[in-house]
Amino acid sequence: MRRIASVGLLLVVSASAVAQTRPVARAGSGALDCRACHTAVTPTRNAPALAACPRLKITGYHAVDEAPPVITLGTPGKTYGPVKFAHREHAHMAETGKGCSGCHHYDQARPIQQCKNCHAVSRRREDLGKPDLKAAMHRQCVECHRAWNPTGACSTCHEKQDAAAKATGAVATKPAVKAPERIVYETNARQGKSVTFFHKDHTDRFALACADCHQNESCGACHDRKRVAASQPVLTRQTKAGMTEEQAHERCANCHTVDACATCHKGMPSRRIGFDHGRRTGFTLNRFHAQLDCRSCHKAPGAYQSISADCESCHKGWQGRFSHARAGLELDEQHQDLDCVSCHEDQTFRAKPVCTTCHDDKTWPAHKPGKAVARGTPKR
Repeated sequence: MRRIASVGLLLVVSASAVAQTRPVARAGSGALDCRACHTAVTPTRNAPALAACPRLKITGYHAVDEAPPVITLGTPGKTYGPVKFAHREHAHMAETGKGCSGCHHYDQARPIQQCKNCHAVSRRREDLGKPDLKAAMHRQCVECHRAWNPTGACSTCHEKQDAAAKATGAVATKPAVKAPERIVYETNARQGKSVTFFHKDHTDRFALACADCHQNESCGACHDRKRVAASQPVLTRQTKAGMTEEQAHERCANCHTVDACATCHKGMPSRRIGFDHGRRTGFTLNRFHAQLDCRSCHKAPGAYQSISADCESCHKGWQGRFSHARAGLELDEQHQDLDCVSCHEDQTFRAKPVCTTCHDDKTWPAHKPGKAVARGTPKR
């Protein structure tokens, strides 16, 4: 009996092994091994594990900014025209979710081939397991667009072809996404329950891309119909119940690693708009620095890091070229050859000049080392 049972078990195992190695049949396409395209044993929809298409001669990969701004999809019909697809905008948004593979499947390498190279133009096709071109395009768009536009109206993407629309010049419109200036998070913290996130500062002033903070999110996270319709400059959000401290701080932790909790957690929402460089860093921007882009000084890639407030760190050899008359004071002969640190001991030029180091009976501004002139006046 044991021998018969062993033989039976061997037959079952052998059959299982054959089943696992047998190429999977696909309707209308003959035998096809899944491992020809998938690198994982059990690919899923969210993690398809797709390899580069073996039919392409790969010459590199596209950067997002290389994407064409607009491409035309489809052909004119009786009622609707083709779609003017904002490709580059969608390419940037794709980084917050599935990436380019959300639409291009495994075909993300140069050269990008046309959809019709794989999807039949006609609905009468041999391979019924693969959608035709029209169905494939609509499937890619509808799945995301219905998350924030449940009606799925054709006019959301397609231009009207009827005579009235042509006469008035009407075109397809969609709700514009207006980023909020601030987002107020109501947390469960014992102290400082409110956290005001200055969204506009992070996108405009700090030039952060959406994908720097937003990952694996649905389109509805930004394309909120109620918020877009109301155009609210300030949003209020309640933090999700059951979130761990690490999850709640995950997006901010990369930049705010050494900040105290009170930096963000306040007793009530902050009404201040805009990043206060002086209050936040201790270095108040003057009229020249306030006009600069942050990357002009914070050149290191990634999150902004503290830099030296010494002028020499950015302006090498500036003292030899600087004319003091431009500051509104033309130095006299006794002071014009002195080093700046002789009077400006802090070397940041924000504090008042110090005279007592050399003069026991002179102070600023009662005794100025020269004569006042109009600001910007060049040295004679």
